[in-house]
Amino acid sequence: MKEEKMIKLIFLILILPIKANAFISISNTIFSQEYEEYRVVEIENSLSVNLNYFYSINKSWLVGISTNRLTAQFLSQEGILIDKATNTAIRTRTKLTTDSLGFFRVVKSYLIGGNIINARKKADLYIRAEKIADSKESELIYGLSFGKIFNSGVLTATYIFGNKDFNLKRAINFSYAIKF
Repeated sequence: MKEEKMIKLIFLILILPIKANAFISISNTIFSQEYEEYRVVEIENSLSVNLNYFYSINKSWLVGISTNRLTAQFLSQEGILIDKATNTAIRTRTKLTTDSLGFFRVVKSYLIGGNIINARKKADLYIRAEKIADSKESELIYGLSFGKIFNSGVLTATYIFGNKDFNLKRAINFSYAIKF
């Protein structure tokens, strides 16, 4: 089953540039997280490299898809949490893989729209160098985007709504996609 999904993804990546505009983007996400059992001391911003495709439905509407699967295995986000019960410092390392689908209204050289993001989070918790826990979660999260279209690419800012299961209060993503 997993091989079948991978074959479909490879096929999509190979065929989509024929019909769509292909971009590579660099993005940075600023997270605001809240846990029941931990107090957040510090969470790094999340750097990501994405493969994007934009397809014009007509002059007023675009559809975009994006994935960070190619680099998500190499990039991680780290942070420090304090266990509320024991007052112990815990280091967290998180790898986040995202696939998103967005629908955008184009007005002159600006775009505004909404995103559905399939986010998969793999988190490991450490006290000193000892791994004490790990988790894997997958959720659909949602966002609103505003962007500016330039000759060389697209600059966007996306507000990502909170998700209790992800311990996410909100996030803001800034991305610049360069056409290739």
